Amino acid sequence: MASLQTAGSALVTDLADVRVRGYLKEHPDIVAYGLDQLSAAIEEVRAAVDRERAAGKWESLGVDVSEEHDEAAAEYADHSCDCPFCLCGT
Repeated sequence: MASLQTAGSALVTDLADVRVRGYLKEHPDIVAYGLDQLSAAIEEVRAAVDRERAAGKWESLGVDVSEEHDEAAAEYADHSCDCPFCLCGT
């Protein structure tokens, strides 16, 4: 899990580099390695989501999940800490 956490954090930085600078700051082979790890994890979790949706054992949430996600993201962005791994560190 630590490897996935590292890859996920790197992805955020890499995406910011591409969107802001227009290019990667890390070597493409390093970025690709992390992307491969994340892609495999995403496929695994998406398969579980598809299985559970198909099983029909979950009720509808009845809420806008994007709104819930945006609220959680805003709460995360508002926090501060001195952790060297935290994107919101001071």
